[in-house]
Amino acid sequence: MIRLDLSGCTVASFTAGGGTHVVDVSRGGVICTAARRMLVLGLDPAEQVDVRRDGKPAFTRCLPVAWWAARTVVEDGEQGPRIRLLMPTEAPHSANSALRVSGRPKDEAPVYGPSVGEVE
Repeated sequence: MIRLDLSGCTVASFTAGGGTHVVDVSRGGVICTAARRMLVLGLDPAEQVDVRRDGKPAFTRCLPVAWWAARTVVEDGEQGPRIRLLMPTEAPHSANSALRVSGRPKDEAPVYGPSVGEVE
């Protein structure tokens, strides 16, 4: 099980491969972005993600890394934030200049696949 700690709505951190990784986005779902980062790091897509805020579970159940990585968050004003599937034509956060993922190795290549968009 991977523990993902949320800080506010746009920052999350998790430990993998002996290091702590911080994901910071301005929009689009920090959990989804963190899950795509986990896949790039080579974590098992079936591994469960335990999302926590202030040490307490943020969701009633844990879901696999692959489930989160295949989604994004959209806001439409009236209904608030909603989780939806990431469309294959979408590049996650392509217009998001505030995306910062720490600790990326220099030789790391983007991950491509039918349910995972390009990770920049």
